Amino acid sequence: MRQLNVGIDIQRDSGFALKLEMQIKAGEITALYGPSGSGKSTVLNLIAGLEQPQGNIQIRAQDQIWVDESTFLDTHKRAVGYVTQRPALLPHLNVLGNLQYAKQRRHKNADIDIEQVSSWLDIKTLLNKPVSNLSGGEQQRVSIARALLSSPSVMLMDEPLGSLDKNARNRILPFINQLHERLDSPFLYVTHAIEEVAYLTDTIYLIDAGHILHYGSTFELASSLEMNKHEGNAAASVLLCQPLEFDQQDNLTALALADQQLLVRGNRSAQKNLRLRIPASEVSLTLSHSRDTSILNILAGEVSEIAIDEEANSALVKVKIGDQYLLSRITQRSLKNLALEIGQPVYAQIKSVGLLSDYVDAK
Repeated sequence: MRQLNVGIDIQRDSGFALKLEMQIKAGEITALYGPSGSGKSTVLNLIAGLEQPQGNIQIRAQDQIWVDESTFLDTHKRAVGYVTQRPALLPHLNVLGNLQYAKQRRHKNADIDIEQVSSWLDIKTLLNKPVSNLSGGEQQRVSIARALLSSPSVMLMDEPLGSLDKNARNRILPFINQLHERLDSPFLYVTHAIEEVAYLTDTIYLIDAGHILHYGSTFELASSLEMNKHEGNAAASVLLCQPLEFDQQDNLTALALADQQLLVRGNRSAQKNLRLRIPASEVSLTLSHSRDTSILNILAGEVSEIAIDEEANSALVKVKIGDQYLLSRITQRSLKNLALEIGQPVYAQIKSVGLLSDYVDAK
C-alpha cells in the first residue's frame, strides 16, 4: 500500500516548536485535527515543499525521498494535489480551461479525465462558465477537480471548507467523502471542525501546540474525551453500526451495536457500515432500565471515563458499549446524585439518533 511518511522536528525564531511523526496511508482519509495555531497548515506546507525551515525534516512518499538531511525535492516534482480555503483558479479561463490547464500539466499519465472528475464533483453544467460567476462552493469543487486532474501522488486539503457557509460546506462534503474510494493516494485532511472529521475520515492525528497528542481510528478518537471535552454543545460520539431489519409499519430500521440494537428512522436495510452521530447533550444516564418512557433507544454500558467542566458546571461521561463508546453530557448535580464511578453499569437513554449522512444533508 502506498504511504507517506513524515517526520518533523523544527523550531521557529518565535519559539514555536513542531515535532511529530505521521504515516498517511492510501485508501483512506487521514485527519490532522486541532485548534488554530497548533501547526496544521505548517505541516501541509512542509509536505508540499512550500517551506524549507531549518531543522530535522524527513518526508518519504513510497520509495521516493522528498526531504532528508541531504535532499530537498522541489514542489513541482512532488506531485502534490493541494486544496486550500481560497480556490486558486485562473481568472482569465473558464471552468473547462482551468481543468484543461491542470490536465496538461499532470505529474504522470493517469486514467482520470475531465469527464470523470466533472461527474464526481457535479460540475458538468459549470464547464463553460467564467470562474468569476461561480459561487464559493462551486469554485471549491472546481479547485478539487483541478487538483485531481494533476494526478497527485499525495492529496492535501487545508481547511477546504473553512470559508464556506454551512449549505455550501455540506454540499461538498459528500463529494470529498467519495474521493478516497476512487484514489489510490495518501489523503491528508486538515481541519478544526469536528463534524467534518467525524463524517469524512478514517484515521485521526490530534495535534496541539506542535505535538501529536493522540493518534487512532476515527471511531476511537471521535468519541474520546480528548477531542470532545472542549467542544461544548458540539460534543458528540460516532458509532459504527450494521443494519438488521426494516419495520415498514413503524418506518424504523434496527441496527446492530455489539449485542444490542438501535432504531433509526427510514429504511436503511440496504446500507452498510452506517456512521451514527449522537450529540452528548442528547444522551441521559440512569442506573436502571426505564420501562415507561417514550425513548426508544436505551443501551446498557459501563462508565469508562469522566471529565468535569467546572466552568460549565457539567460533566462529560464516556460509556463503553461493546467495543465502542457513547458520550453523555450531564450536570455536576446529576453526577453527584447518581454517584457515578469508573466501571459502574449504567443505561444510556438516547433522545435522538442521526446518521452522519443525514446530518450533513439536513444542514
